[in-house]
Amino acid sequence: MGTGDMLDLLPFIDWLADADQRVVQLLPINETAPGDTSPYNALSAFAIDPTYVAVRHVPEVATSAVAQRWLQQRDTQRELRRLGAAAHREHHTAWRIKLQLLQWGFEAFEAQATPTRRAAFTRFCNRNVWWLDDYTLYRALREQHGWAGWEAWPARLRRRESPAVARAAATLAGRRRFLAYVQWVAAEQWAEVRRHAQYRGVLLKGDLPFVCARDSADVWTHRTLFDLSSSAGTPPDAFSATGQAWGLPLYDWAAMHRSDFRWWRQRARHARERYDLFRVDHVVGLYRTYAIPVRPGGTVGFTPHDEAAQLAQGNHLLRALLEEAGAAVGVIAEDLGTVPDWVRQSLNDLRIPGYKVFRWEWHAGTFVDPRTYPTLSVATSGTHDTDTLAAWWQTLDTDDRAAVCRSSGCEVSPHADPQAVWPRVHRALLERLYDAASVLTILPIQDLFGWHDRINTPATIGEANWTYRLPATAEGLSRDPDIAARMHEIREWTERTGRANRPPRTDTRTARA
Repeated sequence: MGTGDMLDLLPFIDWLADADQRVVQLLPINETAPGDTSPYNALSAFAIDPTYVAVRHVPEVATSAVAQRWLQQRDTQRELRRLGAAAHREHHTAWRIKLQLLQWGFEAFEAQATPTRRAAFTRFCNRNVWWLDDYTLYRALREQHGWAGWEAWPARLRRRESPAVARAAATLAGRRRFLAYVQWVAAEQWAEVRRHAQYRGVLLKGDLPFVCARDSADVWTHRTLFDLSSSAGTPPDAFSATGQAWGLPLYDWAAMHRSDFRWWRQRARHARERYDLFRVDHVVGLYRTYAIPVRPGGTVGFTPHDEAAQLAQGNHLLRALLEEAGAAVGVIAEDLGTVPDWVRQSLNDLRIPGYKVFRWEWHAGTFVDPRTYPTLSVATSGTHDTDTLAAWWQTLDTDDRAAVCRSSGCEVSPHADPQAVWPRVHRALLERLYDAASVLTILPIQDLFGWHDRINTPATIGEANWTYRLPATAEGLSRDPDIAARMHEIREWTERTGRANRPPRTDTRTARA
């Protein structure tokens, strides 16, 4: 229905496990506003985006006469076929259709749910009350106010005055219960994915975004933890010559310290329930955040200001995340971009692996051989913010192409046609990355197969950003002969390099998988 369903991960996990691949890396699955495709601009640090719900598999949708009649209509089927064939993810359309089907499912639930189903829903609400109550009220209020952000609401609601919040909670009780139902069925389906992944010996690797949207349940609820006078961003770097203002709220780090990072701890505990590993996005921002003022008097530059305070803050917060994750869940740091050496030393001291992106590992006039990467690292060819390998290769000059060949062990003439030799270079580079000394090798799926479409171009806004779709369903990937041939090679590399036939481990500080 225009976007991937969570339950599509079941055959995808099987496809990977059959080739001895042991980790599925995912972008954030947090809910965003209708039509907002960036998973890093979430409405909630905890809620799952309803567009990922496999609505046809929700019991109440399957038994709703209204929903089933609508699905059988000719216009509906035409629209669903169009969405299925669309080249890009259509978040807003999928959101509209799935919310309507879930509404009909909820009505069926309220009318005829069994005591067992009702009890399961109640348990979910009670167990998640610490975030669910605030989230459902915020979401219902966004709808009531035509999706305007909380800063445009009436003053009493904007300031969360207790009488106004209590009245709104009572008035919107029915809608809030529906929104809780949506999160419950999403959580049920995710639990099914988690069980299947564990059965097949595949680890689910999630993503802990650095921050959520300014217009989010978390910022509205925990206003004192955020500095809204400025935007979080980055100074000028390799991604942007002018720096980046993300439009995301700045943390009030002093308030975070006073609470012993309680909100961050809650996020880590929540991630522990969903994933076996999680990536801490923009980890340098936990040590120091670059602030860009959005109104007069706003914070500017790095906060905290001095290096000693930055190091102490990062160590404190990351120790808190490790504590909440526990020994069973691996923590990985996204340490890319302009990162001071002392941050990487801190990560090493904490035994948290960072990333080694082949194209950025350059030393003594050539790319670093992945076999020499430190064990405490994750080897990869790129990220959701980079060109694919195939596109990157086409941008290289003769000297850089020769350097790629040297570090991947592929002998080709430096003057050969880049397009003609790319399949051989590509294969050699992938094999060398599988042979990396890193604790993990995790590659974007586009780079495994030499596809060109990228996921996001930083510092730009466009329809192609965050709308990437696989060229085939999970089942279709298994049937494609070219993809099958590459997966056979991948399995051979996995076996030859010793990454296969071992129980997957989440302790990235000591394991190699």
